[in-house]
Amino acid sequence: VHSRSLEGRPGQRLLRKIARNTGCDPRAALDMTPEYVKAVLEPRGMLDRPILFITDHQRPEILENLLADPDIGPNIRLI
Repeated sequence: VHSRSLEGRPGQRLLRKIARNTGCDPRAALDMTPEYVKAVLEPRGMLDRPILFITDHQRPEILENLLADPDIGPNIRLI
């Protein structure tokens, strides 16, 4: 999991463009909620695997929320 902030309007424009082109949620990858991470991992049978977490440390609440989740928290490994 790579948690990175895309600051300001340039980052927001980039996310809107990607969302338009892919049909993906423009905020989900930025907010990185436990539900989002589980929705990505569960269909691949990876919920019980280690989750490597890479971050720019600008939104520490993302890591805190992932670590607090009973399903994936024990598998988080901060890089």
